[in-house]
Amino acid sequence: MAGTARIEFYFDCASAFSYIGFEFMEKYRALWNIQVDYRPFVLEKVMANAQNSFSPFKLPHLFQDLKRTSRITGIPFKGIPAQYPYDPIIALRTLQFIKTHHAEKLPEAMRKLWLMEYVERRAPRSISDVKQALQGVVDESVVDQAMALADTLEAVDANTARITELKGFGAPTILAYREGSDKPQLFFGSDRFEHLAIYLEREFHPMRQLFANAKL
Repeated sequence: MAGTARIEFYFDCASAFSYIGFEFMEKYRALWNIQVDYRPFVLEKVMANAQNSFSPFKLPHLFQDLKRTSRITGIPFKGIPAQYPYDPIIALRTLQFIKTHHAEKLPEAMRKLWLMEYVERRAPRSISDVKQALQGVVDESVVDQAMALADTLEAVDANTARITELKGFGAPTILAYREGSDKPQLFFGSDRFEHLAIYLEREFHPMRQLFANAKL
């Protein structure tokens, strides 16, 4: 049934642009006072289905863009881990468990994993890595519980299937629902927030202004 405007934000821990997009989304979540549903999915499977691969000529420019965005916004980014790409399924399943059982802690848990990855430059690929990243956010037993429950994997797979069915091809993938509509519009990438603002009829700020606002 159609209701208020809302956003579904599909992300992968192994996606640097998911990290950047998340930090923008958190700013706009507060500014727009809008419901945002963060959903972990497996980017590698979505890209494989879409036959989407990175050109070796493109990658250096992508990471240079990330560094520029970091300088403008203050979002911490020092580079990618030495072990990259990596299998993020432990982190994704843990975040799915936190979403279900400790929803209020999900954004901070996401941020902590990305800080390990893109500031410490360590891939959170093992159970011990994920536990260490989430110290002070949730008890380390949460990671063990997440890996013991089949429904965490099933939920991540369902999110992946959803984006595959919608012919998604990258991360973050954002589905935006206008007020009164149950049919979403798909937006791709961490740099589509002006498009989102126009579609949802919300306020937009250039990135320097957005991140200089101490109230957000």
